[in-house]
Amino acid sequence: MHDLLALAVQAHGGAGTWRELSRFRARVHFGGAVKGRQGAFREITDSGDTRRQRLTTAPYPGRGRHATWEPGRQTLRQDDGVLVAEQLGPRARFAAHTRQTAWDEFHAAYFAAEVLWHCLTMPFHLLSCDIRTEQARPWHEEGAVWPAVRITYPDGFTAPSRQQTLCVDEDGLLRRTDLGLDLLGPGAAVAYAARHRIFDGIVVPTRHRVYVRNPDGTRVTESTSLAIDMDDVQFV
Repeated sequence: MHDLLALAVQAHGGAGTWRELSRFRARVHFGGAVKGRQGAFREITDSGDTRRQRLTTAPYPGRGRHATWEPGRQTLRQDDGVLVAEQLGPRARFAAHTRQTAWDEFHAAYFAAEVLWHCLTMPFHLLSCDIRTEQARPWHEEGAVWPAVRITYPDGFTAPSRQQTLCVDEDGLLRRTDLGLDLLGPGAAVAYAARHRIFDGIVVPTRHRVYVRNPDGTRVTESTSLAIDMDDVQFV
């Protein structure tokens, strides 16, 4: 693993601590670009696996129901377990979408779950997939210099953006990620992570803000593409 990623893993709790954990749960406020489904994720609880790409979101799309997500399958269920609907190969349903394409309940649930699983397992999921890494230019932010590494996810591993550039601060904490939110359509984005807190030995950035990224790498501050806040995070 690249030295910078190894530093980040250690700063966020360490590989040894992570290997002892199998599940997580978090209370989440997820707002922003969900294409006509604004407000659907205002107050949700997400629970998922640390080792597999799997997440449950409740309540969704309304009280008494929840959504499950895996890269190859989605479901909507009643809270008593009764299956309401399912989609197989759900990512393929985004093909040919533009930023103006309206989303249904499955589209919105897939996008939110993919983003949130990555937020709650980063940087540890990088330990379990065969990523490629290369050194990237450090980023200068308000007097600070954040070293950076560019990662490329392997085929078969679902990510909001196959290639990302991660920037960490002097302590190794994740601060900025340059990426593209592929499911929203073409365009460069930048995600900022802040308000790091410790839950069950794991350091979690509980505030995420995603902006459109200018060609020079700066963010378009006039609007926020995504705003994610978390609390009551638990790992077991």
